[in-house]
Amino acid sequence: MINRAELKSHAKDQLRGKWGLAVGGFFLATFIPQVISQVLNKLADKDSLPLILIAFLATMVITSLMSVGMCKFSLNYAANDETPALGDIFFGFKVILKALGVYFLMTIIIFIGIILLVVPGIILSFMFSQAFYILANDNSKSVIDCLKESAAMMKGYKFDFFVLSLSFLGWLLLGAIPLFIGLLWVVPYMQVTMASFHLKVKNDYYAVTENTTSEF
Repeated sequence: MINRAELKSHAKDQLRGKWGLAVGGFFLATFIPQVISQVLNKLADKDSLPLILIAFLATMVITSLMSVGMCKFSLNYAANDETPALGDIFFGFKVILKALGVYFLMTIIIFIGIILLVVPGIILSFMFSQAFYILANDNSKSVIDCLKESAAMMKGYKFDFFVLSLSFLGWLLLGAIPLFIGLLWVVPYMQVTMASFHLKVKNDYYAVTENTTSEF
């Protein structure tokens, strides 16, 4: 059972006294891909399809790597026995091939689901929502392992994830009003809460797995 209030309270406790690092880290993690995307789009000749495609793929690569880094950064905030560091946001560059593999395979599967019917695509996005966290937590796991474990981990928790995500909509809208400045605090709060959700679901999943294994 997911208690949203507890997850959010835990996130606030973990951020207390470390807001400066969180704001700086998440700002860089979102700012860097945006800057690179803008630069590549400016450099790409609008009449050259290959250059446009290269710019698009390069943006996706940077976005995937920084997404893994944000998961690592968030997990180190959410975990009681870890210490977050600014360098965490570049963690994706240490596992480039796996990060890209998870990102592209997950994107393709979700895209197919959306084309067939919108709802399956949304469900698939929830199903694989923990893959980057799994990779960030244990980079020895393969791309397929991350996706399979995320799918297994999210059984019975997809609706909880949806409701938790939806609960930040008001905060995101409020944070965007004053020139998006408020998002500098809303995004860390949301990301650490989501990382706390992952740790909760992960603990529940492994507890059930170990109990099932012990029965045999």
